[in-house]
Amino acid sequence: MTRKRTPQEKKRDSLQRDCRNVVAESQWGARDAIRRRKQWVNASHRKAVRQLLTDLSGASPADPVRVESDVAAAPRHGWRKRPDIPLAAALRLRRSRLIHPNVND
Repeated sequence: MTRKRTPQEKKRDSLQRDCRNVVAESQWGARDAIRRRKQWVNASHRKAVRQLLTDLSGASPADPVRVESDVAAAPRHGWRKRPDIPLAAALRLRRSRLIHPNVND
């Protein structure tokens, strides 16, 4: 059986367990942006493969091994979602930005 935790322990555990998105998008816009970015990566890869196949299909029949190797080597954009960070780290980052504001004037 687990022991009762103190409020301080609960708060510490909560700050470590809860995560926040610290990328430029808002937390609500991030869901849409992540979905759109993944769609863009896959669509651009499909377009690159389609262009390769169009270039390889000509009047003469193409070598299937060469076609397969060219399609496998088609470029793919390397976008990945950045992981969320613990709430404690997000709060430290927010405090440091408030103390040292970025002056762009």
